[in-house]
Amino acid sequence: MLKTIANAGRQVSEAEIRAFEKKNAVSLPRGYIEFLLNNNGGMPSPDEFPLVGHREDAADLQVFYRLDDGIEVSQLQYNFDFHREHFDDPAFLNLFPFATDSFGDPICFDLSEERYGAVVFIDLVPMWKDHSEKDLYVIAGSFTEFLEMLYEPEDDD
Repeated sequence: MLKTIANAGRQVSEAEIRAFEKKNAVSLPRGYIEFLLNNNGGMPSPDEFPLVGHREDAADLQVFYRLDDGIEVSQLQYNFDFHREHFDDPAFLNLFPFATDSFGDPICFDLSEERYGAVVFIDLVPMWKDHSEKDLYVIAGSFTEFLEMLYEPEDDD
């Protein structure tokens, strides 16, 4: 379960979030909007989450993107635009990247009617040649559920 956020962004308003949604024609899950209002991105602790059905048992969450920030690659807009430019397979059209793991794999919301608000992990390693739905892993049914799944990794000692 999420305990702390380090390096959160500046305080943002609901109006700024709504403007972002309007500009990008997206409707973000309410739980995530609350998170942005309280934290506006940052580095979580704990930061591990399970990856059911993946060759790895777990992944880490390096950073939640910020509505705005001095570092371009940590901005929601930059990552939304990058996602739209590079993922043209229909399976990816309704995915909205809001975070990344330490390998650059996006963690996204599914904004489709069928799975609205579900949290999805995109495994980029097998995708260097093509993009396919087989590289998508549904992690949680909601942002709140995802935050509750975060845990501290055990030492390998």
